[in-house]
Amino acid sequence: MASERRPLPPAPAGLWDRPDMTEAITGRDMATVLAIYRKYTGATQTQIAGVCEIPQSHISEIQSARRRVTSLEIFERLADGLGIPRTRLGLAERPGTGPASAPVVPDGPRPTDLVPEIVRVYPNRTAVPGEMWRAFLGGAREAVDILVIAGLFLPDGHADLVPLLRGKAESGVKIRYTLGDPASDAVALRGAEEGIGDNLAARTRLTLTYLSGLQGVPGVDVRLHTATLYNSIYRFDADMLVNTHVYGAPAAHSPVLHLRQTTGGSLFEHYTASFEKVWAVTEGAW
Repeated sequence: MASERRPLPPAPAGLWDRPDMTEAITGRDMATVLAIYRKYTGATQTQIAGVCEIPQSHISEIQSARRRVTSLEIFERLADGLGIPRTRLGLAERPGTGPASAPVVPDGPRPTDLVPEIVRVYPNRTAVPGEMWRAFLGGAREAVDILVIAGLFLPDGHADLVPLLRGKAESGVKIRYTLGDPASDAVALRGAEEGIGDNLAARTRLTLTYLSGLQGVPGVDVRLHTATLYNSIYRFDADMLVNTHVYGAPAAHSPVLHLRQTTGGSLFEHYTASFEKVWAVTEGAW
């Protein structure tokens, strides 16, 4: 039974824009969100339980990371109870709260109702918040799977990517990282299709240079593939970013699907199976 509703202390200005809070929200790390919220508001777990209509025992388990939030309903209760901006959690705005010019949605199931695994669709990779990549990498506890041709933006944009992956491997996270073989016909063809020729192979070689510090690290497996890729896949435990490939356009300019694994879902597993098929025919990078 939910705790009695009691007023919450006022939240300080800019709480949701703090870098640590932004990273926690983006990664849906509700344990950290609650810890930061309580630190800066002084709210008790009982007060939070009341306004969110969630049992206090559950709030305690969420904050201590003994209970992982996966239910859309619980995310919505926490967002609405605490005032977390819904869109930052990948949630739709509540009816009537969006822009006045928002189009009217016809009656019937919404796309996210039909495919609940889709958290959000970004128009291109550059629209994915930079802190999201870091939050997913930092929050991974079991597996990180990366399938790209070059994916240079990751090591180029995160100077500590190699130390971060090394640390994750040391903590028991299984890391599989595969790039296109720069000497393969598939990479040459993709470079020609994008209009950058040998530059794509050069980008792949540069990525391999960045990742050379992972050579021989237990728990980290870096390989090369010769497959024709239709998507780049980035999996972090139950979250996955699928960067679609569009003929004639670089991956950075193409849409990205944010998927979250759900019970009975098939889309997440569909892309997981695709990764496994490519991984099965890869060869060691070094």
